[in-house]
Amino acid sequence: MNEYLIAHVGHTIKDHEHITWWRPDSRGYTICTHKAGVYTELEARSICTPSGGTCIAVSKDVAAAMALTTPYYRRSNGTLQKLYDGDWHAPVPNSREAWSELSVAKLDTGRMAKPTPIAPSKSRAIYLPPNLRQEGSAT
Repeated sequence: MNEYLIAHVGHTIKDHEHITWWRPDSRGYTICTHKAGVYTELEARSICTPSGGTCIAVSKDVAAAMALTTPYYRRSNGTLQKLYDGDWHAPVPNSREAWSELSVAKLDTGRMAKPTPIAPSKSRAIYLPPNLRQEGSAT
């Protein structure tokens, strides 16, 4: 059985560094692919088809392959700090390239609303290699 994550085009605005995904049971949103809800094809179609393209369903495997490591940002003292609170994250950047890849891989439920990727100059996320994932600050 195919499994899908649902990206919310409408809730991922140009200020967001990462794509917004539906959480399990349609209860809120997350930037983490591993915290996103996993939906069957039937569920994904019933959510995305009436949305007018503001939601798209993408194979769980495609989304996981696009996900990066926990994002950090550089503080004024030169150290790195997690961009988001909590444990590790696996976000997909809100970039023109990511949306292009998602639009090709999406489940056909009709048109897709025009995404609003963050401008590359506005993005501050820094991604460490997976083997350097840290729980606190990094230098």
